[in-house]
Amino acid sequence: MARMPQRLILVRHGEAGPPRAGRREEPGGASLSALGRRQAARLANVLTRFGKFACFSSPLARAAQTAEIALAPLGLSFDVDPRLREVDLGHWEGLPFEQIAARNPGGVEGWIRFDRNFTFPGGERLGDFLDRTQAAASQMHLLRADAIVLFTHGGVIRMLLCHLLGLDPRNYLLFDVGLASVTLVELYGERGVLVGLNDACHLADC
Repeated sequence: MARMPQRLILVRHGEAGPPRAGRREEPGGASLSALGRRQAARLANVLTRFGKFACFSSPLARAAQTAEIALAPLGLSFDVDPRLREVDLGHWEGLPFEQIAARNPGGVEGWIRFDRNFTFPGGERLGDFLDRTQAAASQMHLLRADAIVLFTHGGVIRMLLCHLLGLDPRNYLLFDVGLASVTLVELYGERGVLVGLNDACHLADC
C-alpha cells in the first residue's frame, strides 16, 4: 500500500506591532498586538483537525508567540528553527514600498526580479534567504510525522511554496498569505501539492 502523503501546515503569525521604520529588526522582532493575540487563539480549533503533528516556529517573537497561544489549549509545545525567520530587510524595515522605490529604484528592481546576489541594505542577501528556506523545506519529508506545522512569516511561506511546487522563486509574489492564515500542502518526498491557500475562515469575527 502506498504511503499517505505528509501534511505540511504553514501558519503565518498574527498581527504584530509596527516595526521601527528604517531600523534593522531587533533579534526578537516585534511582539503580537492585542488583535494578533486574538487571531492566534483562533488557530487552536483549526489545528485540532490535523490530529498529532510535529511543530516548529521561527525564532521571531510574533511567530513564537502565535505558536504559544495557538498550542496552549492543545497542551503542545514547539521547537524553534532559525531557518524559518523572515528575510532581514535591514534599513528598509518598516518603510513604505513607495519610499524605498524612490530612494533606491535599482535595489527594488533586484528585489522584484529576485536576484540572488541582491542584498538588502544592512540586511540579508536574497540568495542566503532562499538557501535557508529551501534547506528547511527539503528536510520536512525526513521527519517521522504524518503532519508538520510551521509557524512562520509571509515571505518564508511564499518561498516554501515555490520550492515545494517546483516554481521559480521569482513567482513568490503570486501567493497571497494573510496574517494568521493557514496554508496546506501535501508532501510527496521533496515536492508537494497545494491543497489550501490563505485560509482565514477562523478569523471571520476577529
